[in-house]
Amino acid sequence: MKNLFAKHFIANAVIIVLSFVVLGCSFLYQVNRFAVAEKHSVLETTLKQAVDSTVSYIELRMDMQDITNQDTVNRLFKLYTTNMSQIAADSDSTMFVCQEDGVLLLVANSDGCYSQQTGVIPTGIINGFNGSDSYYGVSTMGGYLGSSAFVMGSKTTIKDGSSLLVFATLPATTTLSLFSRLSQYFVMMTVLVLILTLIVTIIVVRQTVKPMRQIALASKSFAKGNYSARVPMPKFKHGSELYELAAAFNNMADAFENVEMTRRGLVANVAHDLRTPMTTIAGFVDGILDGTIKPDRQEYYLRIVSDEVKRLSRMASSILEMSRLESGEKALNPVLYDITETVRRIIISFEQKIAQKNIELEIDIPDRINITADHDAMFQAVYNLMDNALKFVEQNGKIIIYMSEHNGELQFNIINTGGEIAKEDIKFIFDRFYKGDQSRTGSGSGSGLGLYIVKTVVNRHGGDVFAKSENNRTEFCFRIPIKAEATQENR
Repeated sequence: MKNLFAKHFIANAVIIVLSFVVLGCSFLYQVNRFAVAEKHSVLETTLKQAVDSTVSYIELRMDMQDITNQDTVNRLFKLYTTNMSQIAADSDSTMFVCQEDGVLLLVANSDGCYSQQTGVIPTGIINGFNGSDSYYGVSTMGGYLGSSAFVMGSKTTIKDGSSLLVFATLPATTTLSLFSRLSQYFVMMTVLVLILTLIVTIIVVRQTVKPMRQIALASKSFAKGNYSARVPMPKFKHGSELYELAAAFNNMADAFENVEMTRRGLVANVAHDLRTPMTTIAGFVDGILDGTIKPDRQEYYLRIVSDEVKRLSRMASSILEMSRLESGEKALNPVLYDITETVRRIIISFEQKIAQKNIELEIDIPDRINITADHDAMFQAVYNLMDNALKFVEQNGKIIIYMSEHNGELQFNIINTGGEIAKEDIKFIFDRFYKGDQSRTGSGSGSGLGLYIVKTVVNRHGGDVFAKSENNRTEFCFRIPIKAEATQENR
């Protein structure tokens, strides 16, 4: 869990941090652009007003230079300073007016406008004009401002040819504090989201690891031969990956358990099916050899021995056929032939058994149906179905055989009367070595491979086989394409 948790958390944390860094930088960049643009706009307006007021005052003084009335001059200056102070108050700015060489003339802010006699604007700012008529930067104006401010300056020439420098400044601390607060906010949000990510990752990883641990434990049980182990289904909705994983594992476990049960049943069935005829053969042969069976009865018992030997041969052939079909060793060889003729020959081969049981046989097949399929494999499939029907039909019972061609498919149905297959057995009858209720036949002579071979042959031809049993009738049906071809792996 530690490795899985660490990988999930580190991956999520890196994604979150990178996302917040990109988002924060983009947001701060846009805020900075907006704040600076706003400051720039205010500075432009303020500076223009300050320049206009200053030029008007200077040029008016020049026009009034012959006036000696000091009161008029004082009132004019007071009007100018009041206007400059008002401009500064309206924009929350500080303004500076100086000569071209930087000698300061006056400073105006919201508190008032003050004449200066010894102040000098820093040379770096004066040189910042670089031959142009405007200046923009961030400065404390040589210590006149308590903190850094955005500074915008304008070089103005008055009508006597001299030049004045006018500066308007706005505090930069508000913008810097905004950036600081936003940065803190993003850091706090990043930490908070990382904490939430940690909590969610722990919960998700635990929920993810739990079924995986259970699967690992179940796998260890399988390795020890305990095929009954299963994984509890997660409490997630159907369709989630963990739910599908647990379901797939349990399905696999069911398949393994069925395989194991089939293997055990195979051993038991083969041992039983081999022991019974071999015991019969050994008993009759010993009876003939030691004279227990009289010469006039030896032929009778030798025929029984012959039947048992043929039964063993059929069983060996079925097992060999099953092995070849499963391994793909026996490849299909599709050829064009008339399957109705094949069905007729199979029926004729069972003529003696049909007569012995006095079976009523009803046949409904066309005169000819040409199909492309493996002749020997299809012969075996139809033969096994016929043999199965005769095995389970009662004395004086009835067998119905129906065959037709429809929508490019061959359909074959065989129905026999005489008992029903139990509902719990119907889904297993096509499994290997499955015999179901042997009481229906009164014998255990079957190998349990006949229907399995039918299903395998039909499936390899691209078809399906079905079975149903009700109302004292059992019906088997298969469908295959008229032009059946072997699948790639069976060619």
